[in-house]
Amino acid sequence: MKSQPVEFLEAVENDLNYAQDFYASWLTNGAAKFLVRFRETVTQIEWNPEQFPPKHRRFHRAIIRRTYFGIYFAVETDVTTVVAVLDMRKDSRVIRSLLKLRLPKR
Repeated sequence: MKSQPVEFLEAVENDLNYAQDFYASWLTNGAAKFLVRFRETVTQIEWNPEQFPPKHRRFHRAIIRRTYFGIYFAVETDVTTVVAVLDMRKDSRVIRSLLKLRLPKR
């Protein structure tokens, strides 16, 4: 698979704010550290989104290193769409429900 651009649904901004607040609440510079790891993971997705196996139907998951969070995304023909950044400790049924609600409209 060749590299392709990564785009984000608007809802991902709220997910990122939640994750940053979570790490900032108990870790010195937690929000900044989380963002660095998030960006590293997005770069890996951009280089080769297919390296991450499908997790829930058409959604792939990339685990953000040394965090509780994963990036859920859909690989499309010419773009990879990040649909959620979620705490992976949530019940898998809750995660699947949220992903269904955020299906990209293409």
